[in-house]
Amino acid sequence: MKVPKAFYKNTKNIKAFVLGCDPTAKDKNGKRLEFEYVFDLGNDKRYFAGILKNLELIGLSLDDIYVQNLITDYQSEETTLNMQWNRTALENTPDRKKEFDEIDPSGTIPVFLTSEILYKVLLKSNHPKHTAKDLYEKANMVPIPALANELGRYLIPLYRHFKYSLKEKEEYKNHVKSILSK
Repeated sequence: MKVPKAFYKNTKNIKAFVLGCDPTAKDKNGKRLEFEYVFDLGNDKRYFAGILKNLELIGLSLDDIYVQNLITDYQSEETTLNMQWNRTALENTPDRKKEFDEIDPSGTIPVFLTSEILYKVLLKSNHPKHTAKDLYEKANMVPIPALANELGRYLIPLYRHFKYSLKEKEEYKNHVKSILSK
């Protein structure tokens, strides 16, 4: 079984990395789905639709991003059901850091996190963890500094859950837009 490939149009014009958890998903009958690209991009829009709407609201498109999962291999269980997910994620973090650093050696391109579990696992243990609600409502906590996380670059929550739609989070949306314009 092939690992889904990262999705990007051109690594020369990347303005942001978009990080998912892992490729594991199942159909209605419990059969594992397999994808050519992360989030099944280029084939089925439903897995990335909410994220793409948020990206568009801050002025980004598929032309501007590099999309990858923290864990690139399929797992035995979906993220929230996988009791080994945190350990596996930490084991895979050096590979993602290396991958992103090869594309952007300056370390200045930020990483959009599509899930709170990514924030929790990537934040270094000596830094306080905040709730998703706090991060979205107290925008000055974002971006998460490079020194505070295992990827060593700015992290910006852009959670795919519908309650974090930027359509409903005007202040946060404007804050993220200002970060990107710097």
